[in-house]
Amino acid sequence: MTWQDELQNLDAELAAGRISAEEYRQRRDAVLGRAQAGQNGPSSGGFPQQQPGTPSGGAPQQPNPFPPAFSWGDAAAQGAQQQGARPEETTQIVPNPLAGSAPQPPQGGSETTQVVNFVPQQQPPQWPTPQPQWGPQQGWGAADSVGTPWGDDLPGSTPEHGDASWMRQGPEVFETAGKGGRGKLIAGVSIGAVLLVGVIVAVIFYFTSSGGTDPVPPTAAPPPPVKTKELPAPPAPRANPPASSQEVLVPVAGPAHPWTGALDVPSLQGAKGGLLRPQSVLDTAIQGGLVDGWFNGTEGTTPKTTLLALQMPDSNAAKSVVDAYLEAQEGLSAVDSLSYQGVKVVATGGTFRTAYVAHNWVVIIDVSGSSAEKSVAQEMFRSILDQQINHLPPTVRD
Repeated sequence: MTWQDELQNLDAELAAGRISAEEYRQRRDAVLGRAQAGQNGPSSGGFPQQQPGTPSGGAPQQPNPFPPAFSWGDAAAQGAQQQGARPEETTQIVPNPLAGSAPQPPQGGSETTQVVNFVPQQQPPQWPTPQPQWGPQQGWGAADSVGTPWGDDLPGSTPEHGDASWMRQGPEVFETAGKGGRGKLIAGVSIGAVLLVGVIVAVIFYFTSSGGTDPVPPTAAPPPPVKTKELPAPPAPRANPPASSQEVLVPVAGPAHPWTGALDVPSLQGAKGGLLRPQSVLDTAIQGGLVDGWFNGTEGTTPKTTLLALQMPDSNAAKSVVDAYLEAQEGLSAVDSLSYQGVKVVATGGTFRTAYVAHNWVVIIDVSGSSAEKSVAQEMFRSILDQQINHLPPTVRD
C-alpha cells in the first residue's frame, strides 16, 4: 500500500468519525515521514532531479509524472547541509514542474535555476505542521474533473469555480459543516416563527371580523293568551226538537206585526224578504235547504222586537246560517254580560242581537231602539233571551 493510499484511508476514517482530529494529524505526519524517508535520490525543494540518459543494461525509463511530497523539514535539513559546505550561499538547480520535462544541460550559457538562500538562525525555525499539497500534476485528467488523484471526492460538497474549500482536510471539514448546519437551523426556526405569527394574526382577524355582527336575538315566546271569563252555561238542551215551527218561539208583549206567523221560502224570497237581512244570510239559508219558518214581532212601539225561527235539514246547516248572521253584524261588539255558552250577544247603541242553534232550528232575536233607549232595549232583550233559552235551550255550545 502506497503512502497515498494510506492518506486516503485516513481521510475516509476521519470523515466517518472513526478517529479523532488529533489522531488523524499524528498518523498523517507519520505517513508523510515514512514517505519522505523512503524516497530515492537527493531532495531539491521537494522535486526530484532527473538526469537525462538511459540506465545501463536496460530500456529507457519514463520519468515518474508524480513528484514526491514536498516537506519543509527536508528542505531545511538539506539547506543546513549545504550551508555547512558553503556558508555564504547555496545555488540549486530546480526543475520547472510546469515545463513538463526534466531540466536540460545548460546550452549557450542559459539554464533554469532557483536560488534558495538559507540564512543562519540562532534558533532552529519553527515550521508549521506540513500539509499535503495537491496541485495540478501531469496526467490527472480533464481540467474540469474534481476529486483526488485516486478518484475519491474530498469531504464536503462539490466545489464551485474558484472555491478552494476542496483543499480542506482534517477537522476543518467538520467545523465548516457545523457552521452551515447551525445556519440552516436558525433559518428554519425563523421561518417557523413567521408562519406561527401569520396563523395567530389570521385567527384573530377571523374572530374579530365575525364578532362584529350583532347576534340574532332569540325569538321571544308569544305572550300567554288572555284568559277570558268563561261564559255561563245555558239550561240543558231538550231531548227532542219542537214538533212544529210555531212551538219554537216564545210570544212577545206589544202590538203584533202584520207578518206574524208562518214563513215559507217563496214568501222570504218575495215580500217578506226584509225580515232576514242582510241578503247573504238569506242566501245561505236557501242554499242550505231552508224548509220553513216562523215570525213573532211587534210594530208601532219602541224598542222594536223581532223573533225568527228557521227550520234547516240538520244542525250543521243550521250552524252555517248562525255563523253567517253573526259575521254580518259589522260594527257591533260582543257583550259577555248578556251572552251564554253557544249564545253570542252583540250590540251597538240601543240595538242588541243574537242567534243560536237548537237541534235543526235557527233562532234569531233582535231588539232595536235609539241610543237614548239603550238601557230600556237592553233590559227588554235580556228578558226575551232568558225566556227563549229556557223554552228551547241551545244544542251547539261552542
